[in-house]
Amino acid sequence: MLKLSSLKIDPEFSAQILPLSFDELQQLKMNMIRDGKLTDPIIVWNKTILDGHTRYRILKKHGFIKFEVEEIQLANKYEALAWICKNQLGRRNLSPERKKFLLGKEYESTKLAVGGQPGNCNKVNRCDQNDHIDSEKRTCERIAVEHGVGSATVRRAEKYMNGVEAADEAAPGAREEILNGKIKAADREICAIAKAPKEQRPEIVAELRKPKSERDKQLASSTKSPSVKVESFDDDGSRFLIGISKKVQGHKRALTNSDQKALKKSVEASADHSIHIAAIEGAYDAFIENWELTFREYPDLLTGPENWKQIEKYSDNLQRYLEFIRSRHLKMLE
Repeated sequence: MLKLSSLKIDPEFSAQILPLSFDELQQLKMNMIRDGKLTDPIIVWNKTILDGHTRYRILKKHGFIKFEVEEIQLANKYEALAWICKNQLGRRNLSPERKKFLLGKEYESTKLAVGGQPGNCNKVNRCDQNDHIDSEKRTCERIAVEHGVGSATVRRAEKYMNGVEAADEAAPGAREEILNGKIKAADREICAIAKAPKEQRPEIVAELRKPKSERDKQLASSTKSPSVKVESFDDDGSRFLIGISKKVQGHKRALTNSDQKALKKSVEASADHSIHIAAIEGAYDAFIENWELTFREYPDLLTGPENWKQIEKYSDNLQRYLEFIRSRHLKMLE
């Protein structure tokens, strides 16, 4: 059996664990001291704790408590991260934000465990690109089935997780503020953080820490125009980034020449439309997922004459709109 002194805590592993509240911590400590033993073993891989970080800390202070250590075999640290996330997702007291984060982290870690690339299935490090993309698709679908969600939800969760991690890198502590609901922001605002230039991210997180009513007021004033109504904007995070850029630009008179050049570059970088492409991709994913889930739950929609007439109407309208977009593209190239 492994000794307590031989066990290790990896900060990256422990960061995925939901912290106990003060009351929960005190209750756990009282139960362990009263019983003199652990009811659940500490799970470790390569002597590194995967589950039982808090119990481990209590055990170090109270050496008389009996405990067991269960060692599991995993291929690498990414497989270990995926295991932690999957195990955490089995808890009932997770906030919606933390569930999305863990789902995205499990997906990314599972891909990395087999040699994939995070964030983009088109970047490959295997000799056959199609095999790699097929592998990622199977991974995404498997995780979706395990957690009872659509594959598009899994892909969106990875983007959300990337945004949360980018926020925490820019402003340490932001991860927990987002996941416990202290920072209240739309998913697309969080996703947009990872797409913003690094030098802008601290300012973005600072804005997100403000009350939502104050942010909405600032966004409305930053996007006002005689010909555009604020309500017509989709909340894809781009308005938020544009508002930040304008706010930062307003202070550039007090900056040095080199600072002004750096600021101008960062503001221009946010206008590369990557955020808007991400919004289109998200809408596409949501469309496919919603239709697939509906047809899966109600297959008779595809057979009933009246139902099919309505579905065909929407399909035809959608096709006409896509043809219109394509013709507009070709016209602009002329």
